[in-house]
Formats: sequence, structure tokens, C-alpha cells
Amino acid sequence: MNQPRKIMVLGAGDLGRRVFHELAHSTGERHVQLVGRDEEVALRATNLTRFCAVQRGYAPTVSHALTDLTDVARTAERIAAFAPDVIFLAASYQSWWVISTLEASAFQRVYAANYGPWLPMHLVPVMKAMEAVKLSGTEAVVVNAAYPDAVHPALTAIGLSPHIGIGNVANNVPGITAAAADELGRSTADVEVRLVAHHYVSHRLSRHGNSGPAAMGLGIRLDGRDVTAELDTAALLRRLPAQYRRTGGLAGQTMTAASALSVLEPLADGRDAVVHAPGTDGALGGFPVAIESGKFRPLLPDGMTDEEAHAINLSGQAQDGIREIRADGTVVFEPASMAVMTEELGYDCAEMKLSEAEGRAREISERFAAYRARTTG
Repeated sequence: MNQPRKIMVLGAGDLGRRVFHELAHSTGERHVQLVGRDEEVALRATNLTRFCAVQRGYAPTVSHALTDLTDVARTAERIAAFAPDVIFLAASYQSWWVISTLEASAFQRVYAANYGPWLPMHLVPVMKAMEAVKLSGTEAVVVNAAYPDAVHPALTAIGLSPHIGIGNVANNVPGITAAAADELGRSTADVEVRLVAHHYVSHRLSRHGNSGPAAMGLGIRLDGRDVTAELDTAALLRRLPAQYRRTGGLAGQTMTAASALSVLEPLADGRDAVVHAPGTDGALGGFPVAIESGKFRPLLPDGMTDEEAHAINLSGQAQDGIREIRADGTVVFEPASMAVMTEELGYDCAEMKLSEAEGRAREISERFAAYRARTTG
């Protein structure tokens, strides 16, 4: 009998629990483990998932374990003990949706900084998790959810980038696919979308129906033939926040979970697939990827070069608030984005070495907590 494939979900927050839950609802031979900091949270989530699966006629192998990512040695022990084939990192010091819990006017002011200045909150837990991965000796494929567009190219400098990311560029592909299929009068199964876009653009598309000042790349194929030029793609995109609008915010994280599963399930089942993913093999931004025998190959729109795709993602990175990620991992932030953080939170960081990231994450956390208390008091 074949040994079940082992998938470790490292992080028991909202996204981690959603993905863990769905991975267990399968007829495939899998052992899925949820790893978190809190015994009560992890145990209850694991039992809920098991019981729901049983109710639907599945018989999953699920388990849970405890660690804190700040304890690299203990996390490495947990990884080594479970010996996963795939690790899903679903850990962040502050999830993207947290600022939306601010009072409305305060949220709008902070939102104007875009995502780049918050990088330390996502980079640090991923860096610690990857230190544990390296220490454990595992050969698992590591899939990361926390801002892969920027986290991965920064961590590549020290050999700690996860293999591939999830979400972001992927989250708009189903909407574009549905809009194109409806326009063509065909099934979504007949349409293949190839989208090149940084986090900034992917965040904007479903809200505004365009890429704003950033570039993006889009190809649409029907029955394997490129039909992009035959469609009014600008009009298609404008429909995303209109008749193709969907639930957003925390409740809309179902879409991010689905994007994660589009990558995780082929890896868990050992099959090839075509997906969209950010941060693949440490690259900047997001683009289509072919998963082939557990490895990754860019699959760009017809006629687009790697250099053109990189330039597209660089333009999105700048709009997201990051001017440059240097070869040594130092991140240079856009002054306009950082000016918003300084005005609202009193936080200022022109550039950040990787060795400074943990201190910067603590500072942002403290300043944001004080800001929330001040603006909601």
C-alpha cells in the first residue's frame, strides 16, 4: 500500500484552518496536520474538520501539533517528526484584512499607503519558518500565503525563499475566466486565462476593474487558441466590480483558500497542473505556472518574454509601495507610501535590511495598536 501524502499546514488562523479543512475532504490518501500556537484552537479545528469529513463520507487522517514560529528549534522538530511532503505556511504577524477593522475614515487613510510598508509583518514569520524548514532537513515543497510577491524575492538573498506562493494574482483569474466565457458563449472549461500581475494589481482588479497606474499582462485562450485580440479585455475587466463582483474582506478569503488549494492539491496528489501563483522560485510578482513533477515552469501569455513579465511586476511593486528589493535582500520603500505610514502611525522606514525586519515588525505592531486605540477611542 502506498504511504499517504503528508501535508503540514503551519498556522492555525482563518486561512490555515480553511485550507486544512478542505484538504481533509478528499478521497486521496492524505495525512493533513494543523500546527498552531494554541492547543484549544488547534484541537477544536482538527476535530471539526474530521467530524465534517466523516459526515460527508470521507475518512481522513488528520492531526494537530503545537509550536510557536519564534521558536525555530521547536518548529524544526515538529517538521522533522511529521516528515511532510508539502508544507503550507499560513502565518503572518498581521493579516491583510486587519486594517479594515479600523474606523472607516482611519481605514481609508491607512489604506492609501498600500501593502508594501507592511512587509515586515509578513516577512518575519516566513523567514523564521524557513529557518526551521532548513534546520529540519526536510525536502518538502514549501508553499507560502504571506505576501509572496515581495517576501520571496527578499528571502532569496539568504537562501530562505519558499518554493511558491498562493493567492494574489490567482484570485482574479476565475472572475476573468467567467467573464470571458460568458462573452464567448462557452463553458469556463474551454477558456484559459494567463495573467501576469503584482499584488497591487490583483488587489485592485476586483475593486476597480483596471490595473490603475501599474502594468499587467493578460492573455485569453479558447480551445488552446489565443483569442485575446478578438475580445475587448478592458471592458471585460470593468465587469469584475460590477456584474462579476464577489464577497470580499475576511468572508471573501474563501477565494484565497481556493487559490491555495489550486496549488496544494496537485502537489499533494503528485499530478501536473497549470496554476497562477506569486513568488514562484523566488521571483518577484505573479504569473501563470505549470506544475510538472513537483517543479515549476513559467507559462506566460503568448508572445511575452520573461523580461517583459518581470517589468510588469516591477511596475506593480512600485505602486504597492516598494521601490526596490536589492540583491542582498534590503528593501527600499517608496517615499509616498511611507509618508502615509509616518503621518498616520508615526512609523518611518526608508529602507530595511533583513537583519532589521524583526525589530521593524515589532515597531509597526506597537504603533498600529496605539493608532487603533487612538482612532476608535
